[in-house]
Amino acid sequence: MKTFSALFAAAFLAGCASDEADVTPGEDDWAADQIVGANSVGRRMAVEGFVYVPVGSLQATITAAVTAQMRVLFGAARSNDIGLSERQPIINPASFRRDEVTVVDPAQPTAAPRTLWRVRYTYRSRAVVPRSLEMASTVPTATIFPVTLGARAATVIDRCQDPDTHALSAATVWYHFKPSLPECAAAVEAERQQIEADRRQLTTPDRQVTPSEVGRLYLPLTMAFTPLVSNEAASPEYHRLYEDDRLVAYSFFGLDKESDPYDYGGKNYFTWLRTITRAQPTMRFSVPDTTNLLAVSWGGRAIADVTYERVMAWVLDDANYPAEVATGDRRAFRLQVLRQWRGHFVHLTMNAQVSTAGRSRVVPIELRTYYGDEEINQRAASLRYAAAFRDADVFQYTGHSHLGFGPLDPVNYAASVFPNKYQLMMVNSCVSFNYYNQFFRLHPGGTANLDTITNGIEVYLEGAGTSSARLILALLDGRFRTYRAILTDMRVDLPWEMAHDPDRVADGELDNQFTPARFPMTFAPVR
Repeated sequence: MKTFSALFAAAFLAGCASDEADVTPGEDDWAADQIVGANSVGRRMAVEGFVYVPVGSLQATITAAVTAQMRVLFGAARSNDIGLSERQPIINPASFRRDEVTVVDPAQPTAAPRTLWRVRYTYRSRAVVPRSLEMASTVPTATIFPVTLGARAATVIDRCQDPDTHALSAATVWYHFKPSLPECAAAVEAERQQIEADRRQLTTPDRQVTPSEVGRLYLPLTMAFTPLVSNEAASPEYHRLYEDDRLVAYSFFGLDKESDPYDYGGKNYFTWLRTITRAQPTMRFSVPDTTNLLAVSWGGRAIADVTYERVMAWVLDDANYPAEVATGDRRAFRLQVLRQWRGHFVHLTMNAQVSTAGRSRVVPIELRTYYGDEEINQRAASLRYAAAFRDADVFQYTGHSHLGFGPLDPVNYAASVFPNKYQLMMVNSCVSFNYYNQFFRLHPGGTANLDTITNGIEVYLEGAGTSSARLILALLDGRFRTYRAILTDMRVDLPWEMAHDPDRVADGELDNQFTPARFPMTFAPVR
């Protein structure tokens, strides 16, 4: 197992700017130019492409062809550390410009010509761009030209995907397509040169196309970027988190591998618990279903002196094992402990003296945590999340995204699930900016009542528990920092990269009102 496994698993797959209209109806209309990042910036992205379809094709046929091309753009952008905002491309048919062309083969001048529609289009989306590209107005890239790859899929996979994804099916090319790979870039350029050479033989090049052009495999494109408005001074709405005189946060951790005694889901869960309790030592553990998670036995013998800190040492430090557990049995013992903790809510609670608007009171803080397997029963997981949405001030998930098709998929929830109050949602998983900002459409008040923290590219399993804990602690340390400061603190040092940041951003923040001057506030744990 690679220690830098990304938080996605392809096996879980369910399956230059133009002057056209600025925004497609429904295209991020809920999110008027909001994004704040530490190592990334928000951009509007526009790209122009074209497809060939039979003359007389219905608009639905054209839209399907354009959608297929633009879905692969997701992978191409991702290979440049650029995250696009749409899980499925939202295509604007009003941007279609159609003309009729004749397919002419210069090598067979007597062959009967055939006609096609060439449909040009403009696709627009929001994007999260690393600050290394902050000054770039354009980024060259490419996509796959045909709607379906068919027999040529193997060629694309071999040339245009990283070797560790070569065994995956053509169904995941949209995610893994990487035109910057040298062999892929060479193939794109060779095909372009061949098409240009063929086109030089045409007599009416603006109304004629060649078979090589119609049958091309790749389509070079240019992503054009324009800045988004950003409230760089934005903070969470700290004062609104305590409007009901309490703070309730849910933090869910998804299992990575059930039979792995070093399961990353478990390691991140216990890292989160240790990070929180060491920073806030007044936190108290409780288990609502009354299961005694400290009742540990081995070989039929009860283990004495089990504490929460000792369990964390077993899981996180690989140390302080009971004398009853032989060295050769430690992996089995670890797995037993992880399985014992799965499927139970564990609460951390404390009290804090909070003052807002000149009113001081003691408020309860309750962090409700859960570590489990969401694959066995996704409906059960969705029901847990729905219950959390109804009650939470803060919702947090750390684990696999399942390419957006898992139990956190926004299509699983109705607007009635969400209360008409301010909430903060963090999804610490693979390309969550693409999958989960759709929750703005569901939440009463949209961005006025919801902030999200998501990431534009993959989150590594390594270190994810730490970054998730740092968000919660930022809400409990009384420093009332801005989102940019919090996101900077959420960067983690990994064995292969210092200060790793997966283009993490806060969204929905443009209309936030909190500043320490405008809403004076204090927070102190009650000891």
